[in-house]
Amino acid sequence: MQTMRIEMDIKQQEHDRAMELEYAKEREYVRQEKIEKNDRETMAMYTTHMSPETKQFWKLERRDVMRRRLFRDDEPSNTDWLNDQNH
Repeated sequence: MQTMRIEMDIKQQEHDRAMELEYAKEREYVRQEKIEKNDRETMAMYTTHMSPETKQFWKLERRDVMRRRLFRDDEPSNTDWLNDQNH
């Protein structure tokens, strides 16, 4: 009887771990979707009638999006072409 109870507890723990893993995957998926939605909105921001300061803010935001999207890996990358001096 004791062995049976232990086996049931182990199976329940395995089930709980599997559910936690699935929940973590789902949370990560939702987080990534939010980031992508925000990135799309940032890139589509219409700045023609904004003040120079606000335009600069959105330009910097866009640059951050581009860096994140283009250089997702952790290796060093040359991003000089994203700097203002090259425009």
